[in-house]
Amino acid sequence: MIRNYEELLQTADAFTDSRTLIAAVEVDLFTHLGKKPATAKEIARKADASPEGIEFLLNALTGMGLLTKSADRFRNTPLSRTYLDAASTQSITNFIWLAGQHWNDWIGLADAVRKGRRPRKRPPPDNPAFRKRFSKALHERSFYLAPKILRPIDLRGARTLLDLGGGAGSYAFALLVKYPGLHATIFDRPAAVKVALAEAKHADLAEQVDVIGGDLFTDSYGGPYDVIFYSNVVHIYSPQENRRILKKIKTALKPGGRLIIVEYFLDKDQAHPPDVSSFNLMMLLFTEQGRCYTWEEVTQWLKQAGFSRFRRTRIDGKIGILEATLGTAQKRRPSSLRR
Repeated sequence: MIRNYEELLQTADAFTDSRTLIAAVEVDLFTHLGKKPATAKEIARKADASPEGIEFLLNALTGMGLLTKSADRFRNTPLSRTYLDAASTQSITNFIWLAGQHWNDWIGLADAVRKGRRPRKRPPPDNPAFRKRFSKALHERSFYLAPKILRPIDLRGARTLLDLGGGAGSYAFALLVKYPGLHATIFDRPAAVKVALAEAKHADLAEQVDVIGGDLFTDSYGGPYDVIFYSNVVHIYSPQENRRILKKIKTALKPGGRLIIVEYFLDKDQAHPPDVSSFNLMMLLFTEQGRCYTWEEVTQWLKQAGFSRFRRTRIDGKIGILEATLGTAQKRRPSSLRR
């Protein structure tokens, strides 16, 4: 929320800190620093970069509080060592790399507003290297969010779970830890589920995980499952495409099974929460017909597909959870039969 002149200027100028951080990750600066202090010349040699450019960048990062400096030597802070050194198990360097990939698209926002969406064809099979890093990027972000998002979700009694569009399996793995009797199937593109398999082995969950590599619109989801978890996919597609997917979800669920949708839901005014209406601009830039939807829109699709017993939860004022049950709506009895 921008409330005054100073915040207006800060917002206009925020790209400088963002681009500085992204550039540092792109040249692996925090990883080159690692656990030991180093001079700008030493880092420049490791990064095969300009000594002057590296020195300027190191000083800027020190000013931002991401590095410390003593004489001519720089050192990672605990924060940067934990999250920005690729050697750390909690690193989010792939996620920051993904932010850098989006940079040029955001530059074209004014053009997209003036001229509309750029025509896009269905993408060809993904570049495996890009898909692998993309999946890792989302895994890094979801790994952090998972405890908050999954806290209100109760899967006691469920035995089978489909994580549809599950990427590297972040949410599925967190649910398996919370419910050891659960078995998860992760469905996503072939390159993404390869990452999921590797992450499952790393998390010692391989025996509880199956994967299906395929296309949301053309391939079977398997099943039937007790629960289908569907996170951050709805906004990619048009209403018509989303209804097609919901029909397939219905056939993959057991009667009385639950669908859990995690999304950036808009309020009725479509302007709030502000983080969601801003995220909606990404869909203008990055998708053919996708956008963020209101709770009411998605609920209506679910009713038409045969779902009922809806439950809404908002997490941190931005992320929303919409839960629904398949085929349990009861028709009202005629008024003469009601007591």
